[in-house]
Amino acid sequence: MRNWRSYYEILKFPLEMVFMAVILGGIGNILTNPALGISAYVTNDYVKATAEVLLQSGRYIVVYFPFIFMLRLVTRRSGSGMTILSAIAGYAIYLYATIFFTGAELPITAYSSILGISVSHSSIPILNQAVHYPLQTGIIGAAIVAAITNWSYNRSRKRNEDGIFGFVTKEASVAIRTVFFCGIAGALISFVWPFAVNFIQRIIRFITVDTSNPVNLGLFGIMNRLLGVLNLGTLIRAPFWYGNNGGSWVNMAGVSIAGDVNIWSAQLQANALVGMAGRFFTPYYILNIFAVPGMIWAMFSLQTDAIQRRKRRIFCLIATVASLLCGVLLPLELMLALLCPLLFVFHLVYTGLLYAVCQSMHIYLGYSSTEASTISAFPGSLPEYLNYIQYPSLSKTLMYIAIIGIISLIIYFLVTRLYFKRMAVDLFDSGNREKLIRGTIKAVGGIENIKMTQSGIANMTIGVYDPNKVDMNRLRKLGTYRIYESRAGYVICFGAGSTMIRNGIQSAMREGIRAVNTN
Repeated sequence: MRNWRSYYEILKFPLEMVFMAVILGGIGNILTNPALGISAYVTNDYVKATAEVLLQSGRYIVVYFPFIFMLRLVTRRSGSGMTILSAIAGYAIYLYATIFFTGAELPITAYSSILGISVSHSSIPILNQAVHYPLQTGIIGAAIVAAITNWSYNRSRKRNEDGIFGFVTKEASVAIRTVFFCGIAGALISFVWPFAVNFIQRIIRFITVDTSNPVNLGLFGIMNRLLGVLNLGTLIRAPFWYGNNGGSWVNMAGVSIAGDVNIWSAQLQANALVGMAGRFFTPYYILNIFAVPGMIWAMFSLQTDAIQRRKRRIFCLIATVASLLCGVLLPLELMLALLCPLLFVFHLVYTGLLYAVCQSMHIYLGYSSTEASTISAFPGSLPEYLNYIQYPSLSKTLMYIAIIGIISLIIYFLVTRLYFKRMAVDLFDSGNREKLIRGTIKAVGGIENIKMTQSGIANMTIGVYDPNKVDMNRLRKLGTYRIYESRAGYVICFGAGSTMIRNGIQSAMREGIRAVNTN
Protein backbone atom coordinates (compact mmCIF):
# COMPACT_ATOMS: atom_id res chain seq x y z
CA MET A 1 0.00 0.00 0.00
CA ARG A 2 3.03 2.31 0.22
CA ASN A 3 2.86 2.68 -3.58
CA TRP A 4 -0.83 3.61 -3.44
CA ARG A 5 -0.23 6.16 -0.68
CA SER A 6 2.58 7.70 -2.69
CA TYR A 7 0.16 8.68 -5.46
CA TYR A 8 -1.27 11.41 -3.25
CA GLU A 9 2.17 12.95 -2.89
CA ILE A 10 2.92 12.50 -6.61
CA LEU A 11 -0.39 13.96 -7.78
CA LYS A 12 -0.59 16.77 -5.25
CA PHE A 13 0.47 19.40 -7.80
CA PRO A 14 -2.12 18.30 -10.42
CA LEU A 15 -4.73 18.37 -7.65
CA GLU A 16 -3.72 21.93 -6.88
CA MET A 17 -4.05 22.75 -10.58
CA VAL A 18 -7.58 21.33 -10.67
CA PHE A 19 -8.43 23.33 -7.54
CA MET A 20 -7.09 26.50 -9.18
CA ALA A 21 -9.00 25.71 -12.39
CA VAL A 22 -12.27 25.30 -10.49
CA ILE A 23 -11.76 28.70 -8.87
CA LEU A 24 -10.92 30.38 -12.19
CA GLY A 25 -13.90 28.78 -13.92
CA GLY A 26 -16.16 29.59 -10.98
CA ILE A 27 -15.24 33.29 -11.04
CA GLY A 28 -15.84 33.37 -14.79
CA ASN A 29 -19.18 31.61 -14.33
CA ILE A 30 -20.31 34.11 -11.68
CA LEU A 31 -19.53 37.02 -13.98
CA THR A 32 -21.05 35.53 -17.14
CA ASN A 33 -23.96 33.29 -16.10
CA PRO A 34 -27.14 35.35 -16.67
CA ALA A 35 -29.05 33.16 -14.20
CA LEU A 36 -27.04 34.66 -11.33
CA GLY A 37 -27.99 38.22 -12.24
CA ILE A 38 -24.44 39.60 -11.93
CA SER A 39 -23.67 39.58 -15.67
CA ALA A 40 -26.30 42.33 -16.22
CA TYR A 41 -24.12 44.77 -14.28
CA VAL A 42 -20.93 43.83 -16.17
CA THR A 43 -20.89 46.24 -19.12
CA ASN A 44 -17.19 46.75 -19.76
CA ASP A 45 -15.97 44.64 -22.67
CA TYR A 46 -12.56 44.10 -21.09
CA VAL A 47 -14.17 42.78 -17.92
CA LYS A 48 -16.37 40.49 -20.01
CA ALA A 49 -13.35 39.27 -21.97
CA THR A 50 -11.44 38.60 -18.74
CA ALA A 51 -14.39 36.66 -17.33
CA GLU A 52 -14.59 34.55 -20.50
CA VAL A 53 -10.86 33.85 -20.38
CA LEU A 54 -11.16 32.69 -16.75
CA LEU A 55 -14.20 30.53 -17.52
CA GLN A 56 -12.77 28.84 -20.60
CA SER A 57 -9.30 28.36 -19.09
CA GLY A 58 -10.75 26.79 -15.95
CA ARG A 59 -12.98 24.51 -17.99
CA TYR A 60 -10.12 23.40 -20.20
CA ILE A 61 -8.01 22.28 -17.24
CA VAL A 62 -10.96 20.54 -15.56
CA VAL A 63 -11.94 18.70 -18.75
CA TYR A 64 -8.38 17.52 -19.42
CA PHE A 65 -7.21 16.84 -15.87
CA PRO A 66 -6.56 13.12 -16.68
CA PHE A 67 -4.00 14.27 -19.28
CA ILE A 68 -2.31 16.45 -16.65
CA PHE A 69 -2.30 13.54 -14.18
CA MET A 70 -0.74 11.32 -16.84
CA LEU A 71 2.10 13.78 -17.46
CA ARG A 72 2.81 14.03 -13.74
CA LEU A 73 2.89 10.25 -13.36
CA VAL A 74 5.56 9.89 -16.04
CA THR A 75 7.76 12.72 -14.71
CA ARG A 76 8.74 10.62 -11.70
CA ARG A 77 11.53 9.14 -13.76
CA SER A 78 14.96 10.72 -14.14
CA GLY A 79 14.48 11.15 -17.90
CA SER A 80 11.29 13.15 -17.43
CA GLY A 81 11.57 15.06 -20.73
CA MET A 82 11.90 11.80 -22.64
CA THR A 83 8.99 10.14 -20.85
CA ILE A 84 6.73 13.19 -21.27
CA LEU A 85 7.23 13.27 -25.04
CA SER A 86 6.80 9.50 -25.25
CA ALA A 87 3.60 9.67 -23.19
CA ILE A 88 2.13 12.40 -25.40
CA ALA A 89 2.87 10.37 -28.53
CA GLY A 90 1.51 7.22 -26.88
CA TYR A 91 -1.66 9.00 -25.75
CA ALA A 92 -2.27 10.30 -29.29
CA ILE A 93 -2.00 6.85 -30.90
CA TYR A 94 -4.10 5.36 -28.08
CA LEU A 95 -6.89 7.84 -28.85
CA TYR A 96 -6.65 7.33 -32.62
CA ALA A 97 -6.79 3.56 -32.14
CA THR A 98 -10.09 3.94 -30.26
CA ILE A 99 -11.50 5.87 -33.23
CA PHE A 100 -10.65 3.23 -35.81
CA PHE A 101 -11.39 0.09 -33.79
CA THR A 102 -14.54 1.08 -31.87
CA GLY A 103 -17.94 0.37 -33.35
CA ALA A 104 -20.54 3.08 -33.91
CA GLU A 105 -23.24 1.52 -31.74
CA LEU A 106 -22.32 3.36 -28.52
CA PRO A 107 -24.20 6.50 -27.36
CA ILE A 108 -22.77 9.85 -28.39
CA THR A 109 -21.75 10.58 -24.79
CA ALA A 110 -19.18 7.74 -24.99
CA TYR A 111 -17.08 9.81 -27.39
CA SER A 112 -15.29 13.12 -26.94
CA SER A 113 -13.04 15.44 -28.94
CA ILE A 114 -10.08 14.93 -26.61
CA LEU A 115 -7.30 17.43 -27.34
CA GLY A 116 -9.04 18.22 -30.62
CA ILE A 117 -8.50 14.72 -32.05
CA SER A 118 -11.09 13.58 -34.60
CA VAL A 119 -11.35 11.83 -37.99
CA SER A 120 -13.63 12.94 -40.83
CA HIS A 121 -11.84 11.47 -43.87
CA SER A 122 -10.61 7.90 -44.09
CA SER A 123 -10.09 5.04 -46.50
CA ILE A 124 -12.59 3.13 -44.37
CA PRO A 125 -16.05 3.98 -45.81
CA ILE A 126 -17.87 4.00 -42.46
CA LEU A 127 -15.55 6.71 -41.12
CA ASN A 128 -16.37 9.01 -44.05
CA GLN A 129 -20.02 9.35 -43.09
CA ALA A 130 -19.45 11.85 -40.26
CA VAL A 131 -16.85 13.23 -37.90
CA HIS A 132 -15.65 10.53 -35.49
CA TYR A 133 -14.13 11.14 -32.06
CA PRO A 134 -12.07 8.94 -29.73
CA LEU A 135 -13.57 7.00 -26.86
CA GLN A 136 -13.80 8.94 -23.62
CA THR A 137 -12.01 6.66 -21.17
CA GLY A 138 -11.18 9.41 -18.71
CA ILE A 139 -8.56 8.87 -16.09
CA ILE A 140 -8.48 5.12 -16.80
CA GLY A 141 -7.09 5.66 -20.30
CA ALA A 142 -4.55 8.20 -19.03
CA ALA A 143 -3.42 5.75 -16.33
CA ILE A 144 -2.96 3.00 -18.93
CA VAL A 145 -0.74 5.22 -21.07
CA ALA A 146 1.27 6.36 -18.01
CA ALA A 147 1.82 2.75 -16.92
CA ILE A 148 3.00 1.74 -20.40
CA THR A 149 5.34 4.75 -20.58
CA ASN A 150 6.92 4.03 -17.19
CA TRP A 151 7.29 0.35 -18.09
CA SER A 152 8.94 1.29 -21.37
CA TYR A 153 11.39 3.55 -19.55
CA ASN A 154 12.30 0.79 -17.08
CA ARG A 155 12.83 -1.64 -19.94
CA SER A 156 15.10 0.81 -21.75
CA ARG A 157 17.45 0.92 -18.77
CA LYS A 158 17.94 -2.86 -19.01
CA ARG A 159 18.32 -3.10 -22.80
CA ASN A 160 21.44 -4.58 -24.32
CA GLU A 161 23.12 -1.99 -26.54
CA ASP A 162 25.08 -4.74 -28.31
CA GLY A 163 21.96 -6.48 -29.57
CA ILE A 164 20.46 -6.44 -33.06
CA PHE A 165 18.72 -3.14 -32.33
CA GLY A 166 21.77 -1.62 -30.69
CA PHE A 167 21.69 1.30 -33.16
CA VAL A 168 18.46 2.53 -31.50
CA THR A 169 19.16 4.96 -28.66
CA LYS A 170 17.59 4.49 -25.25
CA GLU A 171 15.45 7.59 -25.73
CA ALA A 172 14.13 6.33 -29.07
CA SER A 173 13.49 2.86 -27.66
CA VAL A 174 11.27 4.35 -24.95
CA ALA A 175 9.21 6.25 -27.53
CA ILE A 176 8.97 3.31 -29.94
CA ARG A 177 7.94 0.85 -27.26
CA THR A 178 5.44 3.32 -25.75
CA VAL A 179 3.80 4.14 -29.08
CA PHE A 180 3.61 0.48 -30.10
CA PHE A 181 2.02 -0.80 -26.91
CA CYS A 182 -0.26 2.22 -26.48
CA GLY A 183 -1.61 1.51 -29.96
CA ILE A 184 -2.30 -2.09 -28.93
CA ALA A 185 -3.89 -0.88 -25.68
CA GLY A 186 -6.14 1.50 -27.63
CA ALA A 187 -7.26 -1.31 -29.92
CA LEU A 188 -7.95 -3.64 -26.98
CA ILE A 189 -9.83 -1.01 -25.01
CA SER A 190 -12.01 -0.43 -28.09
CA PHE A 191 -13.36 -3.97 -27.69
CA VAL A 192 -13.54 -3.97 -23.88
CA TRP A 193 -14.82 -0.45 -23.13
CA PRO A 194 -18.25 -0.91 -24.80
CA PHE A 195 -19.11 -3.45 -22.08
CA ALA A 196 -18.48 -0.79 -19.42
CA VAL A 197 -20.51 1.80 -21.36
CA ASN A 198 -23.39 -0.63 -21.84
CA PHE A 199 -23.36 -1.41 -18.12
CA ILE A 200 -23.68 2.30 -17.35
CA GLN A 201 -26.50 2.53 -19.90
CA ARG A 202 -28.34 -0.23 -18.03
CA ILE A 203 -28.05 1.77 -14.84
CA ILE A 204 -29.36 4.85 -16.67
CA ARG A 205 -32.35 2.90 -17.98
CA PHE A 206 -33.04 1.56 -14.48
CA ILE A 207 -33.04 5.08 -13.03
CA THR A 208 -35.19 6.42 -15.87
CA VAL A 209 -37.95 3.87 -15.24
CA ASP A 210 -39.04 5.82 -12.16
CA THR A 211 -37.16 9.05 -11.39
CA SER A 212 -39.62 9.77 -8.60
CA ASN A 213 -38.30 6.77 -6.65
CA PRO A 214 -35.82 7.88 -3.93
CA VAL A 215 -33.76 4.71 -4.48
CA ASN A 216 -33.34 5.53 -8.17
CA LEU A 217 -32.31 9.09 -7.38
CA GLY A 218 -29.88 7.82 -4.77
CA LEU A 219 -28.28 5.54 -7.34
CA PHE A 220 -27.98 8.50 -9.71
CA GLY A 221 -26.21 10.52 -7.01
CA ILE A 222 -23.64 7.79 -6.33
CA MET A 223 -22.93 7.15 -10.01
CA ASN A 224 -22.77 10.86 -10.75
CA ARG A 225 -19.98 11.51 -8.23
CA LEU A 226 -18.11 8.25 -8.96
CA LEU A 227 -18.04 8.80 -12.72
CA GLY A 228 -17.18 12.46 -12.18
CA VAL A 229 -13.95 11.50 -10.42
CA LEU A 230 -13.10 9.19 -13.35
CA ASN A 231 -13.75 12.07 -15.79
CA LEU A 232 -16.70 10.11 -17.20
CA GLY A 233 -19.50 12.19 -15.71
CA THR A 234 -20.93 13.09 -19.11
CA LEU A 235 -22.08 9.49 -19.57
CA ILE A 236 -24.70 9.84 -16.83
CA ARG A 237 -25.19 13.60 -16.59
CA ALA A 238 -25.99 14.46 -20.20
CA PRO A 239 -29.03 12.12 -20.50
CA PHE A 240 -30.64 13.52 -17.33
CA TRP A 241 -29.45 17.12 -17.40
CA TYR A 242 -30.15 17.80 -21.07
CA GLY A 243 -31.92 14.71 -22.46
CA ASN A 244 -35.27 12.99 -22.30
CA ASN A 245 -34.16 10.83 -19.35
CA GLY A 246 -34.44 13.94 -17.16
CA GLY A 247 -38.11 14.36 -18.02
CA SER A 248 -40.05 16.66 -20.35
CA TRP A 249 -42.37 19.64 -19.95
CA VAL A 250 -44.69 21.41 -22.37
CA ASN A 251 -44.78 25.20 -21.98
CA MET A 252 -47.69 27.53 -22.68
CA ALA A 253 -46.66 27.79 -26.33
CA GLY A 254 -46.96 24.04 -26.73
CA VAL A 255 -43.22 23.50 -27.06
CA SER A 256 -41.86 20.33 -25.44
CA ILE A 257 -38.71 20.89 -23.37
CA ALA A 258 -36.48 17.98 -22.30
CA GLY A 259 -33.79 17.71 -19.66
CA ASP A 260 -33.72 18.81 -16.03
CA VAL A 261 -31.60 21.93 -16.69
CA ASN A 262 -33.74 23.06 -19.61
CA ILE A 263 -37.02 22.39 -17.81
CA TRP A 264 -35.90 24.25 -14.66
CA SER A 265 -34.66 27.25 -16.66
CA ALA A 266 -37.87 27.42 -18.72
CA GLN A 267 -40.18 27.06 -15.71
CA LEU A 268 -38.20 29.64 -13.76
CA GLN A 269 -38.43 32.11 -16.62
CA ALA A 270 -42.18 31.50 -16.93
CA ASN A 271 -42.61 31.67 -13.12
CA ALA A 272 -44.24 28.26 -13.26
CA LEU A 273 -42.14 25.97 -11.05
CA VAL A 274 -44.22 22.81 -11.02
CA GLY A 275 -43.41 19.13 -11.03
CA MET A 276 -40.01 17.70 -10.11
CA ALA A 277 -37.67 19.94 -12.08
CA GLY A 278 -34.36 20.40 -10.27
CA ARG A 279 -34.30 17.00 -8.57
CA PHE A 280 -30.93 16.11 -10.12
CA PHE A 281 -29.22 19.19 -8.62
CA THR A 282 -30.63 19.82 -5.14
CA PRO A 283 -27.88 17.94 -3.22
CA TYR A 284 -25.22 20.11 -4.89
CA TYR A 285 -26.36 23.05 -2.76
CA ILE A 286 -26.14 21.00 0.43
CA LEU A 287 -22.69 19.64 -0.43
CA ASN A 288 -21.09 22.85 -1.70
CA ILE A 289 -22.49 25.29 0.84
CA PHE A 290 -22.48 23.12 3.97
CA ALA A 291 -20.96 19.62 3.82
CA VAL A 292 -17.68 20.38 2.02
CA PRO A 293 -16.79 23.34 4.28
CA GLY A 294 -17.47 21.05 7.25
CA MET A 295 -14.98 18.51 5.90
CA ILE A 296 -12.41 21.20 5.09
CA TRP A 297 -12.41 22.58 8.62
CA ALA A 298 -12.43 19.11 10.15
CA MET A 299 -9.18 18.40 8.31
CA PHE A 300 -7.81 21.73 9.49
CA SER A 301 -8.67 20.88 13.10
CA LEU A 302 -6.48 17.75 12.86
CA GLN A 303 -3.35 19.83 12.22
CA THR A 304 -1.52 19.99 15.55
CA ASP A 305 1.47 22.17 14.65
CA ALA A 306 0.77 25.86 15.39
CA ILE A 307 2.93 27.13 12.52
CA GLN A 308 1.31 24.78 10.02
CA ARG A 309 -2.13 25.77 11.31
CA ARG A 310 -1.41 29.42 10.53
CA LYS A 311 -0.31 28.48 7.01
CA ARG A 312 -3.28 26.23 6.35
CA ARG A 313 -5.85 28.59 7.83
CA ILE A 314 -5.56 30.89 4.81
CA PHE A 315 -5.87 27.96 2.42
CA CYS A 316 -8.95 26.64 4.25
CA LEU A 317 -10.57 30.08 4.07
CA ILE A 318 -9.91 30.23 0.32
CA ALA A 319 -11.19 26.67 -0.15
CA THR A 320 -14.35 27.46 1.84
CA VAL A 321 -15.08 30.61 -0.17
CA ALA A 322 -14.44 28.67 -3.39
CA SER A 323 -16.85 25.94 -2.29
CA LEU A 324 -19.53 28.53 -1.55
CA LEU A 325 -19.08 30.45 -4.78
CA CYS A 326 -18.52 27.67 -7.31
CA GLY A 327 -18.01 24.31 -5.57
CA VAL A 328 -14.79 22.34 -5.13
CA LEU A 329 -16.29 18.85 -5.21
CA LEU A 330 -14.03 17.51 -7.97
CA PRO A 331 -10.62 18.37 -6.42
CA LEU A 332 -11.87 17.32 -2.97
CA GLU A 333 -13.16 13.97 -4.25
CA LEU A 334 -9.94 13.30 -6.14
CA MET A 335 -7.98 13.99 -2.96
CA LEU A 336 -10.23 11.70 -0.92
CA ALA A 337 -9.93 8.89 -3.48
CA LEU A 338 -6.12 9.08 -3.31
CA LEU A 339 -5.58 9.83 0.38
CA CYS A 340 -8.48 8.21 2.22
CA PRO A 341 -10.63 5.91 0.01
CA LEU A 342 -12.93 4.88 2.87
CA LEU A 343 -13.87 8.52 3.47
CA PHE A 344 -14.52 8.82 -0.25
CA VAL A 345 -16.88 5.83 -0.05
CA PHE A 346 -18.71 7.54 2.84
CA HIS A 347 -19.04 10.67 0.69
CA LEU A 348 -20.51 8.66 -2.19
CA VAL A 349 -23.02 6.91 0.04
CA TYR A 350 -24.01 10.14 1.79
CA THR A 351 -24.47 11.88 -1.56
CA GLY A 352 -26.80 9.10 -2.67
CA LEU A 353 -28.67 9.42 0.63
CA LEU A 354 -29.09 13.17 0.05
CA TYR A 355 -30.64 12.54 -3.35
CA ALA A 356 -33.02 9.98 -1.83
CA VAL A 357 -34.00 12.22 1.10
CA CYS A 358 -34.58 15.28 -1.09
CA GLN A 359 -36.73 13.26 -3.46
CA SER A 360 -38.76 11.68 -0.66
CA MET A 361 -39.35 15.15 0.87
CA HIS A 362 -40.06 16.71 -2.56
CA ILE A 363 -37.26 19.27 -2.17
CA TYR A 364 -36.22 20.54 -5.59
CA LEU A 365 -33.79 23.31 -6.44
CA GLY A 366 -32.37 23.24 -9.94
CA TYR A 367 -29.53 24.73 -11.93
CA SER A 368 -29.88 27.44 -14.56
CA SER A 369 -27.39 27.51 -17.38
CA THR A 370 -27.31 28.63 -20.99
CA GLU A 371 -24.57 26.13 -21.92
CA ALA A 372 -24.77 22.34 -22.20
CA SER A 373 -21.70 21.78 -20.04
CA THR A 374 -21.48 18.68 -17.87
CA ILE A 375 -17.90 18.04 -16.74
CA SER A 376 -17.17 21.71 -16.04
CA ALA A 377 -20.60 22.87 -14.83
CA PHE A 378 -20.87 24.85 -11.58
CA PRO A 379 -24.23 23.94 -10.02
CA GLY A 380 -25.19 24.42 -6.39
CA SER A 381 -23.39 27.69 -5.62
CA LEU A 382 -24.28 30.15 -2.86
CA PRO A 383 -24.91 33.04 -5.32
CA GLU A 384 -27.50 30.95 -7.15
CA TYR A 385 -29.04 29.83 -3.85
CA LEU A 386 -29.36 33.46 -2.71
CA ASN A 387 -30.75 34.46 -6.10
CA TYR A 388 -33.73 32.17 -5.52
CA ILE A 389 -34.77 34.06 -2.39
CA GLN A 390 -36.73 36.43 -4.63
CA TYR A 391 -39.11 33.57 -5.54
CA PRO A 392 -41.75 33.11 -2.78
CA SER A 393 -42.62 29.62 -4.06
CA LEU A 394 -39.07 28.47 -3.22
CA SER A 395 -38.94 29.82 0.36
CA LYS A 396 -39.82 26.49 1.99
CA THR A 397 -37.36 24.63 -0.27
CA LEU A 398 -34.55 27.00 0.67
CA MET A 399 -35.35 26.56 4.36
CA TYR A 400 -35.31 22.76 4.14
CA ILE A 401 -32.01 22.84 2.25
CA ALA A 402 -30.50 25.04 4.96
CA ILE A 403 -31.67 22.66 7.73
CA ILE A 404 -30.41 19.54 5.96
CA GLY A 405 -27.23 21.43 5.10
CA ILE A 406 -26.44 22.31 8.70
CA ILE A 407 -27.02 18.69 9.73
CA SER A 408 -24.74 17.56 6.89
CA LEU A 409 -22.04 20.03 7.93
CA ILE A 410 -22.00 18.56 11.44
CA ILE A 411 -21.98 14.98 10.14
CA TYR A 412 -19.13 15.65 7.68
CA PHE A 413 -17.10 17.40 10.37
CA LEU A 414 -17.52 14.58 12.91
CA VAL A 415 -17.09 11.70 10.44
CA THR A 416 -13.93 13.26 8.99
CA ARG A 417 -12.35 13.62 12.43
CA LEU A 418 -13.48 10.11 13.39
CA TYR A 419 -11.93 8.64 10.26
CA PHE A 420 -8.49 10.20 10.68
CA LYS A 421 -8.38 9.58 14.44
CA ARG A 422 -9.84 6.06 14.60
CA MET A 423 -10.28 4.36 11.21
CA ALA A 424 -7.55 5.42 8.75
CA VAL A 425 -4.92 2.78 9.50
CA ASP A 426 -7.28 -0.16 9.77
CA LEU A 427 -8.53 0.37 6.24
CA PHE A 428 -5.46 -1.30 4.76
CA ASP A 429 -3.60 -2.57 7.83
CA SER A 430 -6.31 -4.19 9.89
CA GLY A 431 -5.03 -4.98 13.36
CA ASN A 432 -1.60 -3.47 12.65
CA ARG A 433 -2.11 -0.11 14.35
CA GLU A 434 -0.07 -1.08 17.38
CA LYS A 435 2.59 -2.64 15.17
CA LEU A 436 2.98 0.61 13.23
CA ILE A 437 3.17 2.65 16.42
CA ARG A 438 5.75 0.39 18.05
CA GLY A 439 7.71 0.12 14.80
CA THR A 440 7.83 3.90 14.36
CA ILE A 441 8.96 4.43 17.95
CA LYS A 442 11.73 1.89 17.51
CA ALA A 443 12.75 3.37 14.14
CA VAL A 444 13.28 6.85 15.61
CA GLY A 445 15.41 5.57 18.49
CA GLY A 446 12.82 4.84 21.15
CA ILE A 447 10.58 6.96 23.38
CA GLU A 448 13.56 8.56 25.11
CA ASN A 449 14.82 9.95 21.78
CA ILE A 450 11.52 11.67 20.86
CA LYS A 451 11.45 15.38 21.57
CA MET A 452 8.01 16.19 20.14
CA THR A 453 5.42 14.94 17.63
CA GLN A 454 3.05 16.81 15.34
CA SER A 455 0.69 15.56 12.63
CA GLY A 456 -1.69 16.53 9.85
CA ILE A 457 -3.96 14.61 7.51
CA ALA A 458 -1.13 13.16 5.38
CA ASN A 459 2.10 13.21 7.42
CA MET A 460 3.59 13.53 10.87
CA THR A 461 6.67 15.29 12.20
CA ILE A 462 8.90 13.80 14.88
CA GLY A 463 11.59 15.88 16.55
CA VAL A 464 14.44 13.78 17.97
CA TYR A 465 17.38 14.44 20.29
CA ASP A 466 19.86 12.25 18.42
CA PRO A 467 19.34 12.05 14.61
CA ASN A 468 21.90 9.25 14.36
CA LYS A 469 19.43 6.86 16.01
CA VAL A 470 16.82 7.29 13.27
CA ASP A 471 16.53 4.20 11.05
CA MET A 472 15.22 5.32 7.64
CA ASN A 473 15.06 1.79 6.21
CA ARG A 474 12.89 0.58 9.07
CA LEU A 475 10.47 3.49 8.51
CA ARG A 476 10.22 2.64 4.81
CA LYS A 477 9.49 -0.99 5.61
CA LEU A 478 6.64 0.18 7.84
CA GLY A 479 4.96 1.76 4.80
CA THR A 480 6.00 5.39 4.72
CA TYR A 481 6.39 6.65 1.16
CA ARG A 482 8.47 9.74 1.91
CA ILE A 483 10.83 10.89 4.66
CA TYR A 484 12.61 14.20 4.76
CA GLU A 485 14.16 16.46 7.36
CA SER A 486 12.73 19.88 8.23
CA ARG A 487 13.58 22.47 10.85
CA ALA A 488 11.11 20.90 13.26
CA GLY A 489 12.34 17.33 12.76
CA TYR A 490 11.74 14.37 10.48
CA VAL A 491 8.60 14.59 8.34
CA ILE A 492 7.28 11.05 7.89
CA CYS A 493 4.49 10.52 5.34
CA PHE A 494 2.19 7.70 6.46
CA GLY A 495 -0.78 9.07 4.52
CA ALA A 496 -4.16 9.20 6.24
CA GLY A 497 -2.86 7.06 9.13
CA SER A 498 -0.44 9.77 10.30
CA THR A 499 -2.84 11.19 12.90
CA MET A 500 -3.53 7.77 14.42
CA ILE A 501 0.16 6.88 14.62
CA ARG A 502 1.01 10.23 16.19
CA ASN A 503 -1.74 9.82 18.79
CA GLY A 504 -0.43 6.35 19.59
CA ILE A 505 3.10 7.68 20.06
CA GLN A 506 1.79 10.44 22.31
CA SER A 507 0.00 7.87 24.48
CA ALA A 508 3.20 5.79 24.69
CA MET A 509 5.16 8.88 25.73
CA ARG A 510 2.65 9.69 28.47
CA GLU A 511 2.78 6.10 29.72
CA GLY A 512 6.57 6.28 29.75
CA ILE A 513 6.53 9.47 31.80
CA ARG A 514 3.96 7.98 34.16
CA ALA A 515 6.11 4.86 34.67
CA VAL A 516 9.18 6.97 35.43
CA ASN A 517 7.26 9.05 37.97
CA THR A 518 5.90 5.93 39.62
CA ASN A 519 9.40 4.48 40.02
